[in-house]
Amino acid sequence: MNANYYVIVGDDYAKFSQQPNVFTVSELYKEMVDDKTWPGENASFIFGQGIGYTDREFIETSLKNRSVDKVYSFSPVATLADTHKHAEENVLITEPRRLGKLNYAFDLSLTDKIDRLSDHVTGQHVGAMLLMEAARQATIAVLEYEYCRNSSESFGLVLDRFDSRFDGYLFPLPASLNTVIKELKVSAKSITVVVTSTVIQCGVDIGSISLDVTLCNSRLLNKIESKKSQTAVKELCRRVDEALEQRLDIA
Repeated sequence: MNANYYVIVGDDYAKFSQQPNVFTVSELYKEMVDDKTWPGENASFIFGQGIGYTDREFIETSLKNRSVDKVYSFSPVATLADTHKHAEENVLITEPRRLGKLNYAFDLSLTDKIDRLSDHVTGQHVGAMLLMEAARQATIAVLEYEYCRNSSESFGLVLDRFDSRFDGYLFPLPASLNTVIKELKVSAKSITVVVTSTVIQCGVDIGSISLDVTLCNSRLLNKIESKKSQTAVKELCRRVDEALEQRLDIA
């Protein structure tokens, strides 16, 4: 690697940082405290995965104060509305870039607030569950852009099928998703599509995740869901009663 390039990753990827010119956030802070003149002239920094928003901002400001003007960070993350999330730290993708008809690109944007999905991680690569969730968010976002934003109808999403393929490791470096919509059926009542997100890192296809999704009228979908939830509760009570009766018979 060029001696003037440095990569920063989150502390969860400490094992990955055990190579030249790669620092975890904590290692970077220590280096900056120990050497006030570091990194010197013509240095470039690339943000990898697993870095929290506060750390990103602080590191960028600190590097600029040291006359480092080449800092490759992240674009803004996709909106909560487009990803159907309540908290920004749970959004794993940046705002979509339209590449063509029914085709969008996203950058992967992982912070340090994702331990629930990555607590098995080895410290070197990004866990598959995170990629699957990122692809799910990308699917929701492209459907919002293509069908929901300009529609007078309110749609709900039904996931019919979820397929994944992985051909290699994804490391905590910059990565992108190329997301394509394939329309199967489009009508006034519902829209059925297959959305495939290909994960790309350093020009290499790491894998792909496909979701078969149906968009339905929200009011109709809410009625169906409510009815099914009530049926589930009734069935649970029936089974508990049946189990209790069997125990009483045995006694």
